[in-house]
Amino acid sequence: MDERAYWVGFNRVRGIGAVRVRALLDFFGSLEMAWQATPIALRSAGLPEKVVEAVLEKRRVLTLEQELEQIQESGIGLLTWLDDGYPRRLKEIAQPPPVIYVRGELLDEDDWAAAIVGTRRVTAYGRQVTADVATYLGAHTVTVVSGLARGVDAIAHDAV
Repeated sequence: MDERAYWVGFNRVRGIGAVRVRALLDFFGSLEMAWQATPIALRSAGLPEKVVEAVLEKRRVLTLEQELEQIQESGIGLLTWLDDGYPRRLKEIAQPPPVIYVRGELLDEDDWAAAIVGTRRVTAYGRQVTADVATYLGAHTVTVVSGLARGVDAIAHDAV
């Protein structure tokens, strides 16, 4: 199976972020090995009991091949820390996201990017400011990125 499927699996586990993914990679050598690990081994890797239970539940309900297939069929790209295409500047932050999903393509010009994120329940003022800022950034060749959530994130993308 494609190693990225295990990255997707852990990305869907509540309580697993950049620090814990790094710890799992350091302990197991790969996320495939971590995904298949026993609860005792997961605890030995430093996961608290609540997170171990969350991993076990996700392993029970997720079919990783189907998850990866759905992402690909949706026309969404997937990049992990291990991929050459993972944004260089994003890798430089203290805790870069282990997995990013990309619609479209990443270009060299995307090195200059800004995330516009905020509430899902946006006021009229917030809607206007978000649209203005996103439009300004887009007009000045700054790539606007976000998690594509409803609210501020969506307004920012619609404005660009």
